[in-house]
Amino acid sequence: MKNRVRTAIIPAGGMGTRLMPLTRAVPKELLPVWKRPVLDYAVEEAVEAGIERLVIVTAPGKEALQRHFADGAAHGLRQLDFVEQETALGLGDAIRRAAPRGEAVAVLLPDELLFGGNCLRQLIACRGRSGGSAVAVQRVPRGDVSRYGIVDIGSAVGPELRVRGLVEKPQPAAAPSDLAIIGRYVLDAAVIDALQDAQPTVKGEVQLTDSIAATCAAGVFAVKYQGHRYDCGNFAGLLEANIALARHEETVPGVAAALLETSGMRGNKVDVA
Repeated sequence: MKNRVRTAIIPAGGMGTRLMPLTRAVPKELLPVWKRPVLDYAVEEAVEAGIERLVIVTAPGKEALQRHFADGAAHGLRQLDFVEQETALGLGDAIRRAAPRGEAVAVLLPDELLFGGNCLRQLIACRGRSGGSAVAVQRVPRGDVSRYGIVDIGSAVGPELRVRGLVEKPQPAAAPSDLAIIGRYVLDAAVIDALQDAQPTVKGEVQLTDSIAATCAAGVFAVKYQGHRYDCGNFAGLLEANIALARHEETVPGVAAALLETSGMRGNKVDVA
């Protein structure tokens, strides 16, 4: 089937500068969220969404990632490959190094931890209905839009929103909306083709948003993710994700209660899909 999404890419070449000095010793993708490395949650999401082949993009000095996956079958994977990004040229460059030509691919940013429904499965279903590419979005405070890729939304197409354009890390006054891409993508083959000739722009990096924007006329759709999102690329988000998992674990009510008491958090348990 032409529209079937068989391959997922997990970019894991970043040095984790927001988590220094911790990431000098441990790759950020292997930092724990409760009892498992944060990377495992992205892998699990991909496998549950029906992905057959996983490509992890690494960087020099991150050999620990390959050691972690010494037994790929233990993670429910059919095929696992590694690609090294020798020079840090951005997300777009990482994806074009790993993506097969002529087919759609999924992309999961592993430090974006999502609870409350399989986001990638939702994007794959969107592509099945509408074709083209699909990106997951959530609303963010206007003052935070400069940290994200922001979508310019057109008309609704069923449960999806058609995307007219994307802007990478705009200033608040110039942002077309407050809907931010949250690290889950299904990219049509046309996006991968556009990436091949893409040149570095912002901060000397190849921006994925530029190549997605270039294919909007052919169809790019946004899916609003209704679950919880934790940015585990910084200390606060990593701690919040650990607290959320501890609250969910029925076997450790004492630990969860202590965390909640210390943090002052209250409310119902977070449902983890």
